Amino acid sequence: MKQQNFKKKELERLGCTEEEIKLVTDYQKKLPVLNKNDDTEVFCIDARTLHTQLNVGKHFSDWLKIRIKAYSFLENIDFIMVSPNSEIKGFAIGGDTRSKNYLLTISMAENLALVEKTKIGQIVRNYFRLMRTIVKRNKDWWAVCDPEKEEYKKMSKDIDLWCKRILGHSANRFTFASEADMLNLIVSGKTSKELKSALHIQTNDLLRDYLIKEHNEELLFLEQQNQILLRMDMKFDERKNLLTQMYKAKFQKHNGKAV
Repeated sequence: MKQQNFKKKELERLGCTEEEIKLVTDYQKKLPVLNKNDDTEVFCIDARTLHTQLNVGKHFSDWLKIRIKAYSFLENIDFIMVSPNSEIKGFAIGGDTRSKNYLLTISMAENLALVEKTKIGQIVRNYFRLMRTIVKRNKDWWAVCDPEKEEYKKMSKDIDLWCKRILGHSANRFTFASEADMLNLIVSGKTSKELKSALHIQTNDLLRDYLIKEHNEELLFLEQQNQILLRMDMKFDERKNLLTQMYKAKFQKHNGKAV
């Protein structure tokens, strides 16, 4: 499975604080997590890497065997053993561990960091706890972003058909940009260009990749409604006014809480 490091912009749109961002960026290359997985309880932490980062005084194989026995960690539940060619191997307490690799769940890695009772152990444990949260937030974010991307494609087709019916020609870049700006203005009060500038996003990067989940959720709703209005051959200003009303009715905030 492919490892992917989180970029600062991605962590920001997941709601991480500056302190959390620093912790992740400092440790994600040292203690990588396979964050593309839906479940963080997979075997995703290399035990030898963890041993190095914790500055454990004992030899790796002695340290790990003692911890496994003392805390009753179970093979295929808390850890697996893999050979250098990544084949899963059975655990042998008395065997030669020099060529064996161990992959741990995040829960086991957290516990190993905790029992070291050192400052670095606490930092590593905090990192794992944070990564568990970030992985879930990222999963939830993609659950919104992917459908929003598909709805935008559908809406673009409807925009093109609307242009052909009403204006007698295919939609151009200006038309698509105007529709996107309309939806972003309803949600945030800013055009796509203004949002990119505010978020320090490069011109060629996709805006949706840097928006928080709630913004993409609201765009998804508006894209779905806009498709219906386009098929009704409503003019641009009529659609804008009606979509604004729909947005306020669904997402209007009172006392800090969405209705």
